[in-house]
Amino acid sequence: MCNLERERHFGRAAEASFVTQPTLSMRLKNLERELGLPLINRSNNFAGFTPEGDRVLAWAREIVSVYQGLKLEVESLKHGVNGTLRVGVVPQCSMALPLLLKAVQARYPQLDYRIAVLEC
Repeated sequence: MCNLERERHFGRAAEASFVTQPTLSMRLKNLERELGLPLINRSNNFAGFTPEGDRVLAWAREIVSVYQGLKLEVESLKHGVNGTLRVGVVPQCSMALPLLLKAVQARYPQLDYRIAVLEC
């Protein structure tokens, strides 16, 4: 559904989903049958979502987001924490910063960090 929303075209949405257009249409019809609601306004072309389809689409977006978060979590479990840690410090606490960063680097060697010194 999310690819169909973005592409606004069954063929392009199917391609973005790595399936054929008939497969995408069949899966959407199966979802409509399972939910007992029409989700898509159909004509010769994609004509938008029904009001019920818009609500299901909001759930689909949430499910995709949660799944992407799960994939990131699994990657961090397999390979450790990575990315960029952004730290803002005031000059008074900057003396403790090297010790903190040394401890962070020892525990999370893949982690990059950026420091911003905030002026008071």
